[in-house]
Amino acid sequence: MTDEREGRSLWGRRDLLRILGTGAAAAAMPEIARGVAQPDNVEQPHGEGGSAASQRVDVVIVGAGFSGLSAARALVKAGKKVVVLEARNRVGGRVKAGQVAGRTVDVGGMWVGATQTRLLELIKEFDLHLVPQFETGKNVTEANHKRYEGTGTSYGWGEKTDAETDRVMKRVDELSQGVPLNAPWNAGEALPYDTMTADDWFQKNTTNPEVLGTLRGLTRGIFTADAYQISFLYFLFYLRAGDNFATQANFGQGTSQAWTVQETMHRVAAKMAEGLGSAIVFESPVGAIAQTDAGVTVESEKGSWQADYVVVCLPPPLALRIQYQPVLPSAREILLEHMPMGSVIKFWVAYEKPFWRGRGYSGLVTSDELPSNLICADSTLSEAGPGFLVGFMEGRGGMEWTGKPKDARKKAVVDRLVKFWGTEAAHPIDYEDQDWPSDPWSRGCYVASPAPGILSSVGAVIRQPHGRVHWAGTETAERWAGYIDGAVRSGDRAAAEILQRYKG
Repeated sequence: MTDEREGRSLWGRRDLLRILGTGAAAAAMPEIARGVAQPDNVEQPHGEGGSAASQRVDVVIVGAGFSGLSAARALVKAGKKVVVLEARNRVGGRVKAGQVAGRTVDVGGMWVGATQTRLLELIKEFDLHLVPQFETGKNVTEANHKRYEGTGTSYGWGEKTDAETDRVMKRVDELSQGVPLNAPWNAGEALPYDTMTADDWFQKNTTNPEVLGTLRGLTRGIFTADAYQISFLYFLFYLRAGDNFATQANFGQGTSQAWTVQETMHRVAAKMAEGLGSAIVFESPVGAIAQTDAGVTVESEKGSWQADYVVVCLPPPLALRIQYQPVLPSAREILLEHMPMGSVIKFWVAYEKPFWRGRGYSGLVTSDELPSNLICADSTLSEAGPGFLVGFMEGRGGMEWTGKPKDARKKAVVDRLVKFWGTEAAHPIDYEDQDWPSDPWSRGCYVASPAPGILSSVGAVIRQPHGRVHWAGTETAERWAGYIDGAVRSGDRAAAEILQRYKG
């Protein structure tokens, strides 16, 4: 919570602990995650100013998600003194650990694909283990109030409708090739594409109700926003940034959902944090950033930090809440004001065994009906152990269910599973979910998407520094924007920008 007049956080330590809790994520972290220590690489000013409230580093990083951790690691490797100011009591940002049926799971981002090379490099660096996404058996699709069964990338609609789906998705990919990843606002059709929604384009390019419903459902699943909310130009950019439409829409090998991490994706963030030691200061939301020709001053819950530069690694709606002096350029402020977070609630349901496998199903169910496009996917680790299904309430579905009691969400999810799997789905042994729109330090997930008309008018400022203030976060990535890999790449880029400025 931020006082708009003063730009300072009003949350105290007890408030944060009450709202966020400690939970499994904190338990998995080293000692630095459960307290605030003086960073090892921070210089204390001499004399009367040498207190914890006034400290000096080379660079301040705002946010300890994957982008902030990546930027901090690159800067430390280059010999710079950094501090990472994190509002939560954990690292990882939109990647978070939780517990279901005695297993530690990811209640935030969890998948990695073959071309997400920066994230794969980190997983390899920390000697963690990839688990292939289970994809054996029939998939279930619900579209236009009908159930279909197929295998692989086939929806099982029949030759004519399958061909129409392929035609539309391929046309999207063809158009996306004309969108420059580093400057989508320079695309030849930037203005007309940006001033129409993805849904506008869908309706002009197919009349098949099953295909139209599925396109809307897939968009909701990929963006956690509805097709009528998203600029078609941004839609094209996003799909190209993540290879293509099919890569992001499907599950299994060759897609962005190819593997999970056995030790959890959150463990990758925890290992990144271990290398930074006490340079991470938790429960320290930033309220104000002031800059002069000489440097920056960053005001946080844990005191004032002086530095040469600062990297803001927050979701756009939260970056906007910081008070900047001098104020942000109008184009930057307009951009941040018109990039709302997606709405998603991620849920896990555990059963005594993965009963769907014995019936010849992969566990993958998608639907064009609310509240969930991805009803479930199989995340079971062993045939001998419990069966796990993971799914999402996205877009309007997430907005409808955010803030409601968990028991009510559980009933809604289980009722939907019973619809597809029958009475065997009626008796889970455990349930857990993460209501991301209710999280005070993300206000949604997976990604913030610019409204129609924004990318072509002010999108060019998304990576432009504001004096000594640099920007990172998955929304700023040119490759794999919206994904963990994009967050890592954005942190690398921001660090490289600052190191170049030191070189003059």
